[in-house]
Amino acid sequence: MIHRAHDYAHVIRRWRVVARRAGLKLEPFAEAGDFEVFTLKTPASELGLYISAGIHGDEAGATEGLIAWAEKHAQRLARLPLTIFPCLNPWGLTQNMRVNEAGLDLNRAFDRDDVPVARALRERITGEKFALALLLHEDFDGQGIYLYEGFRAASGWGESLLDAVSPIIGIDPRTRIDLSRPKRGVVRRRFDARHRAQLGGIPEAIFLHREHADRSITFETPSELALDRRVAAQVAMIEVCLARVRG
Repeated sequence: MIHRAHDYAHVIRRWRVVARRAGLKLEPFAEAGDFEVFTLKTPASELGLYISAGIHGDEAGATEGLIAWAEKHAQRLARLPLTIFPCLNPWGLTQNMRVNEAGLDLNRAFDRDDVPVARALRERITGEKFALALLLHEDFDGQGIYLYEGFRAASGWGESLLDAVSPIIGIDPRTRIDLSRPKRGVVRRRFDARHRAQLGGIPEAIFLHREHADRSITFETPSELALDRRVAAQVAMIEVCLARVRG
């Protein structure tokens, strides 16, 4: 299969088309090396959905899934309560690398003021609140779909979200993922000082859950699977999360 999922300029051209069709503006909010980094926000005022992708450049199924979903729904996009960051690490995407142009993992930098994209994103959403922050990722070692969830409500959504997407890609059967022991593909863990030391910094999901979102979902697809199935799973997860937020 020939694709251009790592062609950042091509991805952004597609986002500009979506923005025009939706009557919205794709806006630069930061610079990362030689690249501009963009955001798209709808005028809907209700507590809504934050979505980001591409913080790790070697997870192209996430960025491709997000633009594929947006293209599918461009005509109604402006009516949905959305704040979207299409690709947070353009250099990494073009190089198929996890880190950014400075060799940093952006997903460990949301407590730092010396990382331009992380700092600019924090400033961009100052004072905003979201019903859900959805962070789209992929895992080189993944054997199926899984997610990390943080929430303040009485119960989690994780199991039902995975069940909804599992007809496309099955749930990861591993009993240990990174530092955690998932239950049916769902990882819920406390972010204490010990865990922070192991990670080496504050991830995007933890920052958002602490400061801006009632609930955070970090969704992972297995990056060694065929791109079309990964994209389909990412699209399905966005749709089921949006339905939950709105319903």
